[in-house]
Amino acid sequence: MTLQEFFAMGNHGFYVWWSYGLTLLVIVLLFIGFAWYKKQLLNKIKSFKREIGQKARSVKTEKISD
Repeated sequence: MTLQEFFAMGNHGFYVWWSYGLTLLVIVLLFIGFAWYKKQLLNKIKSFKREIGQKARSVKTEKISD
């Protein structure tokens, strides 16, 4: 069996390799999408923590000044 015959896969090579390529593309896009979503979620958590910290400091200063 030659390398060309292997890639041709009995005249089904186009469909087989196209399927592998499409599957690989979907998996890569999923990883990129999840990485982007994780980054956005971590940014929202940091923002929320900052907001809660500011509110807690303002509550403490209000109690002290009363």
